[in-house]
Amino acid sequence: MELREYFDEVAPTWDDLVTEETMGRIAGIIDRLEIRPRCRVLDVGSGTGILLPFLATSMRDEGTILAIDISAEMLRQGRRKACPSIVEFAQADAMAIPLADGSVDIAICYSVFPHFYDKLRALTEMARVLSATGALVICHTMSRAMINELHQNIGGIVADHSLPDERELRKQAERSGLRITYFEDRAERYLVIAEKDRR
Repeated sequence: MELREYFDEVAPTWDDLVTEETMGRIAGIIDRLEIRPRCRVLDVGSGTGILLPFLATSMRDEGTILAIDISAEMLRQGRRKACPSIVEFAQADAMAIPLADGSVDIAICYSVFPHFYDKLRALTEMARVLSATGALVICHTMSRAMINELHQNIGGIVADHSLPDERELRKQAERSGLRITYFEDRAERYLVIAEKDRR
């Protein structure tokens, strides 16, 4: 089974896994990012669009959000919701983002980074579409250790899908032209913010 097929299969029940506690943690992450109105936001691996209402509220429904995912069924589930008018959807791979260089202010990866089969390539591609002052965000509502253990317990195609340790992630970010400016890893959230390296 390919990864796209796996996510197509789990998409109809994906939102059943989201608890009120999870939603509260997501709200805390978005508040921490201080996303402003009129931003150009890329939601990479958007899934069923869990982040979209939080992003749109933070932006006061001003700006643009492009939600991309490799799974057509995940996107279909997202489109079925009452989505803000500033949201557009596109089926695309993080390794081949259909946007021009420097065209987004924020690229955010919520609960998806472990699933990129070539993390360096994904980081490089996201760095490409970021503006000179843009930021990349990688986030989860649990710690790195908990995420990695969860995927091991699920098994199958995602068994070895893991978040790299901080040292390895910093090395990959540097190779892709990014510089990590914030790193947090605790039980209730994992949050990494990186910027274009202008040194």
